[in-house]
Amino acid sequence: MSHFKRIRDPVHGLIIFDLEDRDSEVDKAAWRLIDIPEFQRLRRVKQLGVSEFTFPGATHTRFAHSIGVFHVARQLMKVVKKQCADWNHNKARVALIAALLHDIGHGPFSHAFEIAEKTRLKDRPFLYKDHEHWTAEIISSEKHGVRKVLKEIFGANGAIADDVAALLTTDPTDIYAAVVSSSFDADRLDYLQRDRLMTGSGAGAIDFQWLIDNLRVVHVPSVVEEGESASSGERQADPVEKIETFAFEEKALQAVEAFILARYHLYSQVYLHHATRGMEQMISEFLFQFSSESAKGGKTELPVHEDHPLRAYYSGEPNIRRYLDLDDAVVWSAIEITAERGEGSLKDQARRIRDRKLMKSISIDIQNPTATDRARRRFIDENLSNNLEKTIFMDRAPLSIYKDAQRENVKPHKRVYIKRKFDEAVDVARLSKPVQALAAGEEILRYYFLDESERSRVLAITGDGR
Repeated sequence: MSHFKRIRDPVHGLIIFDLEDRDSEVDKAAWRLIDIPEFQRLRRVKQLGVSEFTFPGATHTRFAHSIGVFHVARQLMKVVKKQCADWNHNKARVALIAALLHDIGHGPFSHAFEIAEKTRLKDRPFLYKDHEHWTAEIISSEKHGVRKVLKEIFGANGAIADDVAALLTTDPTDIYAAVVSSSFDADRLDYLQRDRLMTGSGAGAIDFQWLIDNLRVVHVPSVVEEGESASSGERQADPVEKIETFAFEEKALQAVEAFILARYHLYSQVYLHHATRGMEQMISEFLFQFSSESAKGGKTELPVHEDHPLRAYYSGEPNIRRYLDLDDAVVWSAIEITAERGEGSLKDQARRIRDRKLMKSISIDIQNPTATDRARRRFIDENLSNNLEKTIFMDRAPLSIYKDAQRENVKPHKRVYIKRKFDEAVDVARLSKPVQALAAGEEILRYYFLDESERSRVLAITGDGR
């Protein structure tokens, strides 16, 4: 039997797992973890939710993405090991396992599902869990596969599972955690390349190899006073503890700019695309209505059997067993059954989703509003506010890619540093006008209409008083 296992990946090529080298225990654990049901479930959860309704090629899964993140994390960790004098093997293996498992708690349709959950549990917020907390619970659980595998390989009753869960639910405090969660982490390095490839977007290209080749480990202050720029290069009066984080050689500045701009372009053109966001609104509304009907128990007229995983999940309080029964296919089956045999508005919503009958939208410019933008927003507030969340759905989303450290306190691992020849590492915004411009941030505001006549009324409003 081969000592090596290989996965062919469209982004990274061959991803190799060494199962025999005595120093490759993480590879052995990763290969075992990939095979457990909790991880295999990610094959049935798409990475970009409903983006395939806009970009037909965007059918890749969180399964492929998670393996890609693990592969990139190993490359980042090689940089850390080479440059850190006080290399910590235990922290490194926790971070690498966390990279593989970071998305194991994502629900079906990811963000659309979480929006519906927030609405469903708004009167019982203590029951709400986002995907990070589900991830930690799945990893830590003594009844599920992650801890069992880690116990067999690392011993200590699988205690490493608790360390992995803790890393994924707390802010990064060292260079090992930065590999998993920072402004230049394995997650971003994979999804920027993977999502660009699978959506067919021409925007968002990054020079991956050049970035890795110019990546360095540096020490920066662990605390920055609010409103003070840590990129100023000025030494603070009192000694401040320093922590390790990533920085880039100055010759890679343009590649760093492209990396940050890639996120901006993918967010503005892919993740926040008006058609995708509209479909997410429809999925969220369907899930909320479905959950309301499920909560009625035997009095509901849902056409879906009471043992259906989605209905079973919504029939009681959230628990890990029922949560793990959910995936995109489960929700699609509920949509199909409801579209064919349901009744009323829920049936209409299911049919619109299934047949891609998208809600049309109206965008309002918040940053530089015209008179028409102001007039339409005012008209909705004054005349149609009673229909919000019924036939009109508001989508308001920030487009903030890089925060300005001179305006707010930005933690070191959430910034990108450039290592200058005769200076300390400085914030890239100090050196880059494009990044400075992104730090101002943007916000998107759209209204989606189930009733086209209501949308026509709003479109008729112009800024000249008509």
